[in-house]
Amino acid sequence: MMAAVYDWLYNGLNATRRDRIRGALIEKVVTRVRGDYEFHWWATAYRCNWCGVCNSGVGLTGLTLLTENPQLTDIVAESYNRINDMFSELGVDGGWQEGGGYWNYGVHTSTFFADALKRATNGKYNLFENERLKNNPATFPLYISLPGNKSLNFEDSGGGSLIGNTHLINKLAAETGNADAAWYSNELLGEGDDIFDIIWAKQNIPAEAPKSASKHFRTIDWWVMRSDFKNPTKVVVAGKAGMNDDPHHGHLDVGHFVVYWQNEYFIQDKGKEGGYDEKFFDDARWDYPQASSEGHNVVFVNGEKQIPGKLRKQPYNYEVGGKVEDFQTSDKRDYVRMNPTKAYPNKELKEWKRHVILEKPEVTVVLDEITANPGSEIQVRFHPGVDFEMTNDFVFLEGEKGKMAVIPVVEQSFEIVPGKHAMQYVNATKDFFWIDYFDTVIKSQSAKTVVATIILPVENIQEAQKIAGSKKITSDKTGNLSVSFSRKGKNYKYEFERKENGLQLKNN
Repeated sequence: MMAAVYDWLYNGLNATRRDRIRGALIEKVVTRVRGDYEFHWWATAYRCNWCGVCNSGVGLTGLTLLTENPQLTDIVAESYNRINDMFSELGVDGGWQEGGGYWNYGVHTSTFFADALKRATNGKYNLFENERLKNNPATFPLYISLPGNKSLNFEDSGGGSLIGNTHLINKLAAETGNADAAWYSNELLGEGDDIFDIIWAKQNIPAEAPKSASKHFRTIDWWVMRSDFKNPTKVVVAGKAGMNDDPHHGHLDVGHFVVYWQNEYFIQDKGKEGGYDEKFFDDARWDYPQASSEGHNVVFVNGEKQIPGKLRKQPYNYEVGGKVEDFQTSDKRDYVRMNPTKAYPNKELKEWKRHVILEKPEVTVVLDEITANPGSEIQVRFHPGVDFEMTNDFVFLEGEKGKMAVIPVVEQSFEIVPGKHAMQYVNATKDFFWIDYFDTVIKSQSAKTVVATIILPVENIQEAQKIAGSKKITSDKTGNLSVSFSRKGKNYKYEFERKENGLQLKNN
């Protein structure tokens, strides 16, 4: 921004002010990078937003000083190449592993440099032509948007508002002619109230709603299942697999999912609640419940937690994490199967597969296949985002505009156990707080344990009791399995066929 101010106000500044700003830019930017890029970790951190943030500042400094210092074409070229490499790390569907807030930070700052360079070179060097950015300029913020002007709260990315400044999405839509980006800007972001909304205003780009409201981001293995982008009365279920190899803003949350309805999280992700302190970005990061698997809606066997694939000053282990093995979407039902097994040390948890079904528009069924030694304690964890009341058979969730029930379905006995994470930041200005959760706890009777969970809206606790009374889980000799229940006079049944690599939902 200082470089932009210098350029825009150049004719209005006297020589003394020009020299002061120009000298500061040379001292604070130019001399720190020339011949010394590799000293700065962000210079080649192409999967981190900070690569775009810093290189954009360097590049704008070079551009704005070119008239007086034409030899600064070297740092302009460095910024072009490095930001282009960062854009190339966007997923094939536009996904960004650090989450929506950091997608915005990296792409937004880089766009200032990209626009200036394109105009300064008459389009010869055009970062908007990067294939990953051009093909999906706003796909990620659009699909992680939530009704009520919110966004998915995975990783450290926030989630308090929609992702992407209006002027940024306007600019990306104008540069790419992308109909999804134009629709996102028009239908969800609105007009905007920033000075840059004058500079990068809405253009007359043909806007079109995506054909499907559900999405699997294949490169990062995030997924979103829903019926509609804008209607708060229809349930949104979203989750993630992917690798545990992001040391900057990643969490140990492979296999995790959330349930959002009536503009509230009924099953939530705490994100980076409380902000950061000086320990959040060293090895102690993984002890914070917000970043640890302890603070996510995942499975534990004898307390074994997920592990990071990257520790500070240690090499990457690209094998640590999980993957989405199947994703299907239709007008009536969405389905995903995740395999988070390799996110754990696998001393206690031998294998875990999680199936999630959204029976549109509002019924969620989760099926967990867990392999562990007989006699192991298995915990299936949930973090409620609203007030909750526990019974022996289910948990009753009550939000501002609706109520839901979380109903375990298990062939053997189980117990619902409440818990709390204690959270105190090192920063003394942060207050201590508790994070509530509850576990479905089972003592495994054999090597394989199957736990189903029904999550759905209810009118009251009596309706939840009635649904819980109708639940059934049955299996045959070949390992095929079905989960069924009744609700409002309708019977629901989900059949899973035993395959070589685990269960598979039939007739989806």
